[in-house]
Amino acid sequence: MLNRRTVKAVPRVRIPVLPPLNTIMKKAALLILGLLFWVATSLTVFAQEKNPNLVQLPVMVECGPVDEIANILKKYEEIPTAKANVTWILPSGQYMQGPMTIWINPDTRTVSIVIQPNEDFACLAFPGNDFGPYIKDGKRT
Repeated sequence: MLNRRTVKAVPRVRIPVLPPLNTIMKKAALLILGLLFWVATSLTVFAQEKNPNLVQLPVMVECGPVDEIANILKKYEEIPTAKANVTWILPSGQYMQGPMTIWINPDTRTVSIVIQPNEDFACLAFPGNDFGPYIKDGKRT
């Protein structure tokens, strides 16, 4: 049975005083703004908008340690010719960004496009041959 003695025996617990509602709203607004800023700055801005008529193909590329890719480039005596920062999409939908270098051998006309997700890892994306200038209607463009 509950009486005065049992009520006094129950330890009193202080309930923390909540900050005013406007303080909570300010913190929530700052949190939301921070998350929006993070999302906006973490996504890469593309030069072209998505085209609904295009499809994404799961292209396989050979990747490995930079030294292994360098050995392949040395084997074909290719030299760096052009570079750019590029973005690509993994099959999981994750966007990756990093440097891309076009390597060519002007004598044998071999070409390799190498992307590098980080300093120690590279991918031989598009090796090929018959490299040359683009010619349309008998004229270089």
